[in-house]
Amino acid sequence: MVTTPDPDRDVPVKRLQLDATGKLVESPKAALFLRGPIPLDWLGSAASLPGKTLHVGIALWWLHGMAKGKPFKLTQKALQTLHVERDAASAALGRLEEAGLIRVVRKPGQRPTVSMVVGGVSGGG
Repeated sequence: MVTTPDPDRDVPVKRLQLDATGKLVESPKAALFLRGPIPLDWLGSAASLPGKTLHVGIALWWLHGMAKGKPFKLTQKALQTLHVERDAASAALGRLEEAGLIRVVRKPGQRPTVSMVVGGVSGGG
């Protein structure tokens, strides 16, 4: 199968903003951040679990914030940002699910879909 190149993909994209003088300048890339509130008792429960479970929990809260409370898929970028290997992430998901902190839907060949559980309610936060 031959694919033709897409000329639009070859065009570099820059974010621009107006400076104080009204001139367009390249805007700096925004730093990543967690969107709250994140229940401290949830974090405490995750912190009491072994391995990289707390790291994965923080990654899940980051993705949860971007998904605006809807179920989301665990991404490789989130794991790489927090220095978590795939096998450690899988084990941590199992521990978090067993502890009742998340709900996970697994389908063959796909990344797991996660819902956060806060106060016994799925998707809350």
